[in-house]
Amino acid sequence: MMEDMGTRLRRLRDASGLGQAEVSAATGIERSYLSKMESKSIPSTWDKMCALADLYDVTLDFLRTGKSVPVLKPGSRIIEDPTEIALVRAWRAMSADERKALGFLVSKFGTEIDGRDSGAA
Repeated sequence: MMEDMGTRLRRLRDASGLGQAEVSAATGIERSYLSKMESKSIPSTWDKMCALADLYDVTLDFLRTGKSVPVLKPGSRIIEDPTEIALVRAWRAMSADERKALGFLVSKFGTEIDGRDSGAA
């Protein structure tokens, strides 16, 4: 079973050895609000999530989904596969008409350029 964000927040707080009052003091989030966040009864705001991510030294992606996104190192690329890099460069060099034609071709294989299944209504 996938861990929800409230459970993840509570687990991170427990692992850090902090009580809700200490997290509240460190982040400026009211203790009652923090309690509601951990019990899944309310969503959080951007500033509160950023404060918690900083305190627990995790990414916002991890707080939200439980999965970390790899951090790019200086000089690294998001796309590593040479063929994929060539395809992205070719796409960027195409005219709007060429992109439309390619989109039509790709849609015949079951997936449209925007990621939607061509069979979906």
